[in-house]
Amino acid sequence: MTAVRIGLDIGGTKVHGIAADVTRPGEVLADVRMPTVVGPAGVVATSLEVVKHLVEALPAGTTLAAVGAGIPGAVDAAGVLTNAVNLDIDAAFDLRGALTSALSVPVTVNNDVNAAARGVATWLSEQGQPDDVALISVGTGLAAGFVLDGRLRRGAYGVVGEVGHLSVVEDGPRCTCGQHGCLELYASGRGLARQWPYGGPGPQPAALFDAADAGDERALAIRDSFVHWLSEAIRIVTLSVDPAHVVLAGGVMRLGARVMEPLFAQLDATEGVSPFVASLRLRDRTTALPQAYPAAALGAAELAAPEGASEGASDEEGLSSWRS
Repeated sequence: MTAVRIGLDIGGTKVHGIAADVTRPGEVLADVRMPTVVGPAGVVATSLEVVKHLVEALPAGTTLAAVGAGIPGAVDAAGVLTNAVNLDIDAAFDLRGALTSALSVPVTVNNDVNAAARGVATWLSEQGQPDDVALISVGTGLAAGFVLDGRLRRGAYGVVGEVGHLSVVEDGPRCTCGQHGCLELYASGRGLARQWPYGGPGPQPAALFDAADAGDERALAIRDSFVHWLSEAIRIVTLSVDPAHVVLAGGVMRLGARVMEPLFAQLDATEGVSPFVASLRLRDRTTALPQAYPAAALGAAELAAPEGASEGASDEEGLSSWRS
C-alpha cells in the first residue's frame, strides 16, 4: 500500500498541489492546479478542492499520510497565518486548524519561500549535489530561504532570509516595512514596477527588459540597477552563510537567460574587484531553478509531518518569516 504526502503551494492567483510518495519525496504522483479564491474561507475551500482532486487521481488503496502547505505570509509554530495581504487575509487565521478539521490528517503550514527552499534542496540531492543551499526568491518582493547541511533554517524570531529588507540606499524611497532604500525596492518585481510603471499587456518585467533591449536609456539604467542589486543579494547571502549553492527562483526569473546573462557578467565584474571576492566563486555557485520544477509544492509535502513524527521532524514547523 502506497502512502503519500500532499503538498500545496498556495498563491494569490493559484493553488498548485502535488502528491508525492512518502519514501520518494521528489517523485510527483499527481499534479493539480486551481485558481485561488482569496479570503480565509476561499483559501481553505480552494485547498480542499485541490486535495480532493489529487486524492481522486491516485490509485485505489493509496493512503494519505499528511498534508503540507506553503503560503506567503507569516506562519507561526501552530500554523496560524498573518500578513497574507495578497490573499486578503489581514487578521490572524488558523489555517492549519481549518485544514486539519476538514481533512482529518496531520497538516503542516509553512511560509512559501521556506517550503520552496526545502524543495530546491531535494532537487539538488537528486543530482548528487549537497543539500546546502540558499534559495533567493525574486518575485513581487525579495526573500531567501535556507537549507543548511540538510536542515531548514528557521531563525529565532522569524526573520531569517529577509534580505529584501536590508537598507542599502540611505536616502532611497520608503519601503513597505517602514525603512528607506531597502534592497527589494531595486531587485524585485515590485521594485521594477515602481521604477517602470506599465499598464500594457504581458508581464511588467518582460516589458522593461524589452524596452532595455530596444535601447531605451531609462529602461537600461533600471535593468542594470536591478542586476547590480541582485548580485549584491547573492554576495550578502554568500558571505553570511557560505552555502554550497545559491539558487534563484520566483516570478521575475521567468525571464531566464535575459536575467542570468547580465547577472553572470555582473558577478564576473564583482569577482574582479579583489582576490578575496574572486575566492567566493559567486558565479560558480549561482544557478536558476528550472521553471517547471514545483519546488514550493514538493517542499511543502516534504515538510508535512505524519502522525507520530519525531520531535526532530515536527521541529521543521518552527516560526516562518514574513515575506512582503
